[in-house]
Amino acid sequence: MNSTLDISVCVPVYRAHAEPNVATVAESLQDGLDGLRGELVVALNGISTQHAGVPESATVVDLGVNRGVAPGWNAAAAASRGAILVFANDDLSLGRGSLARLRAALLEHPEAGIVSPAGARWDLRVPKHLELVDLAGLGAGDVRECDAVGGFLFALRREVFDAAGGFDEAYAPCSMEEIDLCTTITHRLGLKCYAVAGVEVEHEYGISAANPWKRIRHNGRSELLRSIHVRNVRHYRRKWQGALGGRS
Repeated sequence: MNSTLDISVCVPVYRAHAEPNVATVAESLQDGLDGLRGELVVALNGISTQHAGVPESATVVDLGVNRGVAPGWNAAAAASRGAILVFANDDLSLGRGSLARLRAALLEHPEAGIVSPAGARWDLRVPKHLELVDLAGLGAGDVRECDAVGGFLFALRREVFDAAGGFDEAYAPCSMEEIDLCTTITHRLGLKCYAVAGVEVEHEYGISAANPWKRIRHNGRSELLRSIHVRNVRHYRRKWQGALGGRS
């Protein structure tokens, strides 16, 4: 595929909600690009463009029903044209130069497989989140290694995404998909996950901060968030059993 743009921002949407939302992402896109060439690609998970508030300038992929985050991101990536793929939630606003800074981190660090404004340390064998990576004292654009990036906004080169095989859709509709991708990038491709300092973004946690007893309708069924997470953790353990060694 011949990439004609610097950056593609891929966003799945399954419900309408107040700002920040997909319209906010669109409105702040040019600020985030800071002169680079980019596009917004929206995957509709069982919602219309009108109901979601998707602007006419966006490229749209309609999945028909709510298939989930990983299928939405994969579909958006397949329809995109950027050399750098940025995967984002629909509950944020991009600060000036935020996308350009993520791109610069990838270009300046050839060992970088995936970068984000936020990162965390995990015991991946459990798997269990341990702590956020502290970026205090770093200059804008400096990086710090982590085990997994923040799932609300992260970037990688298209060839890395392709080599990783995209997102594992077994994690649909949500939970663990970005942790699995980071594990693939570090343990199978031999690249690094970095948190990048000085990336300005306003983010309000949506589904990741929801009540675990909330029900999500997806793929013609209704399921508790808690049961989704438990099922996906089990899938992660089976998938990576014996492959992670002593690294945590």
